[in-house]
Amino acid sequence: MSNQKVVVGIDNGGTKTLIGIVEQSGKILVKKQFPTDINDSPKTHIEKCMKVVNECMEKAGMNDQSLLGIGVNVPGLADPKKGVLIHAPYSGWRNVPVREHLQEKWPGIPIHIANDVNACALGELVFGRGKQFENFLWVTISTGIGGGIIIDRKMVEGEHFIAGEIGHLVVEWEDGKLCGCGNRGCLEAHASGTAIANMAKGKLEIEPSSITAKSVAESAYNGNKAALDKYRQAGNYIGRAFSYAANVLNPGAIIIGGGVSLSFDLLEPHIRETFQSAVIDETNKNIPILQTALGYEAGLIGAASLIYANDLKGDE
Repeated sequence: MSNQKVVVGIDNGGTKTLIGIVEQSGKILVKKQFPTDINDSPKTHIEKCMKVVNECMEKAGMNDQSLLGIGVNVPGLADPKKGVLIHAPYSGWRNVPVREHLQEKWPGIPIHIANDVNACALGELVFGRGKQFENFLWVTISTGIGGGIIIDRKMVEGEHFIAGEIGHLVVEWEDGKLCGCGNRGCLEAHASGTAIANMAKGKLEIEPSSITAKSVAESAYNGNKAALDKYRQAGNYIGRAFSYAANVLNPGAIIIGGGVSLSFDLLEPHIRETFQSAVIDETNKNIPILQTALGYEAGLIGAASLIYANDLKGDE
């Protein structure tokens, strides 16, 4: 058995759950993925997670004595202080005592939970490009759009744990599309991966049911004018939302992750053009807008960072 101390990261997603053993450098030693079944009860899902954690620990040649802690991402509203998933819209799960369930198996081991986007922001702070900034805004652009705020190298969660919800800034007042939150004109309704795909339906020579943000990006890279136009529109809306955030927060950087960020070069000129036209002060105009350094595993590394970031606090 190894004497190395490590953290277990549990990245719960709407379609998949990724679990891994992460060492202090941020390197993932072992990982395993399985489908998230929304028909499972929360307890059943957590029991599956426990089983996979054990498998990963065994594969890494470690036991519970190797654990510094367990970090858990949840795709929804979380109360980190109580260790409770308040509501996961994708599954309808409510008031799930995640920490309590896991503590039954690992009593005495630190277990922290957080909203998945906030965890990604922490992961960027501890292991990614956020290392060089005291203050930054993390934005996930994927099926939806979410944000996490780091101020003075600490996560800002807000009074009711929903700070950073940049996806629900209204960016279109005249012809706003209906958002899943019930409002119209939200950034998520106009620039998420889902929105880009919806905007492109009927505009590209692709079967509408098979259109995704990725296929629209592929068409754009091939020079398709309609696809390029959809990314231009999305970039303009993102730039508008970023300007609101920059004027309020004055971050040192805005760091983007999520699947749509893989097409950042299609978005970036339009984000920057709109952003610079709407922010105050020259320092805000030159805020770096960057892609994450963490890649596909940002969520898993973010989950582990819920423990490692706590260690950083002790070093201050």
